[in-house]
This record gives sequence, C-alpha cells and structure tokens, in this order.
Amino acid sequence: MDIGLSFSVVAPICIYILLGIIVKKLKWIGETGISQTNKLIYSLFFPTVMFVNIYSSNLEEAMNLELVLFMLIMFTVLFILLNLIIPLFIKERPVQASVIQGIYRANSILYAIPIVTTIYGPEKAGVAAVCVSLVVPFTNIFCVLLLENKRGSKANIGKVALNVLRNPIIIGAIFGLLVKALKWTLPTVLEKTITDMSKVVTPLALILLGAGLNIKNIEKNKYYLILVCLSKLIIVPAFFVLVGYFWGFRDVELVTVFALSSVPTAVSSYVMAKEMGADGPLAGEIVAFTSTLSIVTIFLWMLLLTGLGWI
Repeated sequence: MDIGLSFSVVAPICIYILLGIIVKKLKWIGETGISQTNKLIYSLFFPTVMFVNIYSSNLEEAMNLELVLFMLIMFTVLFILLNLIIPLFIKERPVQASVIQGIYRANSILYAIPIVTTIYGPEKAGVAAVCVSLVVPFTNIFCVLLLENKRGSKANIGKVALNVLRNPIIIGAIFGLLVKALKWTLPTVLEKTITDMSKVVTPLALILLGAGLNIKNIEKNKYYLILVCLSKLIIVPAFFVLVGYFWGFRDVELVTVFALSSVPTAVSSYVMAKEMGADGPLAGEIVAFTSTLSIVTIFLWMLLLTGLGWI
C-alpha cells in the first residue's frame, strides 16, 4: 500500500471540485442553476444509483455473512451514538444533520474496493464488493431518516415516515430490491440507460460542490470541520478496526472493515443536505476537506496496520 493509491483516488475528486470553482468564477452557473441542478441530481439520478447498487450486486459470490452482519451492526451502533452525542454540543438541527451525516456516510463505492484490490488483488475484492453493495443502501436509508428527522424545529413521526417513503433514494432502493427479489433481468437497453445515468452523479455533484464553496463559510465552520475530520478519518476507523480485530477478523476481512470505515464522506451527502433542509454549504466543505485529508490518513492507517501485522 502506498500513497499513490490514495492520491489516484482523491485526485479526480479535487479536479472536479476545482472545475466547479472555475465554473462559478467564470459565471457559467449561478445560484439558481446550482439549486436546480442539485434538485435534478437528487430527484432523478440518485434513485438510479441506489437501484444499480442493489441490482448489480452478486450476493451469492463472496458472501461473508458474519462480516456483513458485523458491518451492519457497527454502522447501526455508530448512527445511534452520533445521534446521542452530537446534539449535546451542537444545537442547530440543520448543522447537527450535516455533521452527523458527514461522520456517518462514507464514499465506499469510490474508495473501498480499490483499497482491497490493491492490497489483496481483484480475486479477493469480491468480499468488499458484497459488503459495499449492502452497506451503502443501508447507510443511505439511515441518512434519509436522519435528515427527515432534523428537518424543521420538531420531528413529527407520521410526517417523517411519509417523507421517507416518498424519498427518491428510498424509491430507488425499493425498486432495486423488488427486481432483485423477483430475479428479473432488465432489457439490455434499459439496463445500460439506468447504469449510465447512475455514473453522472459523482462528477456532476462534485462540480456543483466546488461551485457552491464559500471561503467565508469555511472560516465560520472551521470547528465543525475539525470535529468531522477527526471523527471521520481517525476516531471512527479506530473504533471499527479495534472492534473488528478483537471480533476475530484478519487479512482481507479486516481490510474491508477498515476500508468501509476510514474513507472520506460520500459526495452525495452534499446534494442530500441541500435538498433536505440540512446545512448544505457545511456538507460540501466536509466532503472537500475529508477527501483531501484522506490522502494522508489512509496511507498512515495502512502503514500502522501493516506494521502491527494485523493485515
């Protein structure tokens, strides 16, 4: 494992964000355009990502049930802990939502599988791929619940439940599960169309993120950013890896635990925050900072774990 892997994964993210900054400086897009495009990504493209993640998953191959259950339990525990702890220090509900989501959600699709592949080769990457295909929809659903709960000043359980069922991400997940359960195979043309649409999300969301960055906001949010970066890149992976090690996981299993817990915040968290009443600018800054700092932290984590002989 070398720093080249971290750089090769993060560099495109930084380039997309930089393009967004340039686009905004050139006035090719304004606030109205950013808002409308965010709405389009959230309502149209996000559901295709969820659908494709579930539809394309191969649960029969490389299924490690114990590892999958461990990850689902750990992410559930993390979600509960964050919702208990963060409100003790942050009172504004939109800020709570962005901070919790920033710590909780991971850019697993972009990072986790390349990390495992680099260390153990593509023949063992299936373990990580199955985990990612199950954990990503799971954590996305939790984040929809979080953002709906934090929307406004008070949470109405009935309204939250209704909004969750109407959420585009949940709708995409339901269709994916339905097609998977019925073992339907989509026509080639339709499958290609949906897959191509799902690939639009990451580059477009990052460009919009860059266009929406505001230096004044970064200064205002510096303490939140420090909290999220420390938690996301150091505390959370330490928690997951230690529990995983003493649980008995080693080698590719422990690297999968590490890969899913140590990577930066998911790009889609920015769009979701903006569209669901959280602190959108803060969410964008969290993605930008965790992505950049992860170049160093992932490299140092791997040095530590290999030095200890845990992987």
